[in-house]
Amino acid sequence: MLAPLILSGTQRTILEAVTSLVIVGIIIIGYFLWSFVKGAGYEPVPGKILDEMIEFSQPGQGSRVYDLGSGFGKIIIRVAERTEATCVGVEVDPLKVWWTDRQIRKKGLEKRVSVVKGDLLKADITQADIVFVFLWDGIMQKLKDRVFLQMKPGSLIVSYYHEFRGWQPERLDRKAKVFLYRIPTERS
Repeated sequence: MLAPLILSGTQRTILEAVTSLVIVGIIIIGYFLWSFVKGAGYEPVPGKILDEMIEFSQPGQGSRVYDLGSGFGKIIIRVAERTEATCVGVEVDPLKVWWTDRQIRKKGLEKRVSVVKGDLLKADITQADIVFVFLWDGIMQKLKDRVFLQMKPGSLIVSYYHEFRGWQPERLDRKAKVFLYRIPTERS
């Protein structure tokens, strides 16, 4: 027969603290694993690369820029701060949406920047002039037909790291892994 465990007040407090830390650790690990299961983990685009993506796509006043899988909003906020474009982020993770919305308000960009909670593969991108992406290769290939069918002729897609297989980029920096695609005016 097992004897009951008798703990002093200090021991009980330590055990409760350790148990709480283990539970919080499991929740945090589960949260990050969930984002990988949903299709992409979080890794921000390096600032130098983002600047090159902006330079490649040249968003201007009146441009509607979308970031699919916008994470914590780095791309949409930077584009809005450096250009006169209107920016929309699409992000499935409610915590990242909340944080991005908070940053948008903190920087006073609410009139030109927004973020929506949604699946990037189901997002309505018919109004996008430029779409930014930093996604895994498998998701890029799933997205390829969608952008081709939904986006207006002449619209741009600027990708970091992964290419659309079978599409020829209009402009690229292979070393930095930045690819610029244009939706053709003639669709076959």
